Amino acid sequence: MKTDETLTREYLAAVERETSALPPAARQELIADLGEHIEVALAERPGSVREILQEVGDPRAIAATALQELGGTPAAQPRRPARRRSPAWLPPVLLVAGDVLPYLGGGIVLTWTGFAAMVAAVVILCRARYWTVVQKWTGLTMTVLVPVAAHVIWYFSPVPHHGSPAEPVARWTVIVLVFLLTVAGSGWLWRNKRP
Repeated sequence: MKTDETLTREYLAAVERETSALPPAARQELIADLGEHIEVALAERPGSVREILQEVGDPRAIAATALQELGGTPAAQPRRPARRRSPAWLPPVLLVAGDVLPYLGGGIVLTWTGFAAMVAAVVILCRARYWTVVQKWTGLTMTVLVPVAAHVIWYFSPVPHHGSPAEPVARWTVIVLVFLLTVAGSGWLWRNKRP
């Protein structure tokens, strides 16, 4: 779980990125003021860093306000249009759905729907700004790579022999373990998302 210091540092880095159009002195003063404000608020309300960062505001809104105060307009900045962000809950939900749907007994339709959910989750997760690159790879390893490898190993494994009395128990053991790993990985992604 991220510490208050890590969350604050990431937030201030986001503000610094968004305020790149400001003169360096103004940007440094803004970052210092925000850091001091957050520090004071944390001293008054320890442990509520996410709440405090939400109250401080979105880094883009802070940058736009600071630019307007200096006489510029956000529209004057050469900037690519903002992409609509998918909600942070979407990739974890799609990852779990992609793992569960093929086992609900709906045949090929649910299997392909689960596969499509998994692919969509991977694409959204890779493009999301809620996680660092390392967090994305960790989440994908836990929710996609290891489960797929487990299914492939199970499929090609000679023991227990397919059709033997022990086969259903072993198969469901693998399915449940893979499901638990996917849920744990999705939960980990949810807990480690950035504001």
